[in-house]
Amino acid sequence: MELKIEGRNLEISQRLQMHVARKLQQVGRHLPAATAALVEITAEPTRSYQERYLAQVSLTVKGALIRAERRGSSASAAINAAAACLDQSAARFKGQVYRSQRARQYLSLGEQQAAELSESDRELALEPKFAVEADLAHLYE
Repeated sequence: MELKIEGRNLEISQRLQMHVARKLQQVGRHLPAATAALVEITAEPTRSYQERYLAQVSLTVKGALIRAERRGSSASAAINAAAACLDQSAARFKGQVYRSQRARQYLSLGEQQAAELSESDRELALEPKFAVEADLAHLYE
């Protein structure tokens, strides 16, 4: 998985990079098809010290985008919260994909009946009714 980490109003240290990689590796276990991850960490001068850091994580999985955004008192806390949110979104995404693939495995009743018809039955079904009645009419003469 390609990992890109960006910092706004904040310098990304090696320790923070390792922390982000470790957290996304845990999420990556649930979604092995993840191809890219973009992490943006922003330091904002707010009054509330509990919401000073914002972590936005975007994960690309099979063309779909899974995104999480959380705030925290430190960059690590914001990343932990975003990773937990992303983990829940990944579970929901996997459930949707599993259900849609499972639905494709089973044929509808109409498709099952069509598969059971042989070639000759299909040809007879395609012929108009009046042609079949005309063929039967000479038998009764």
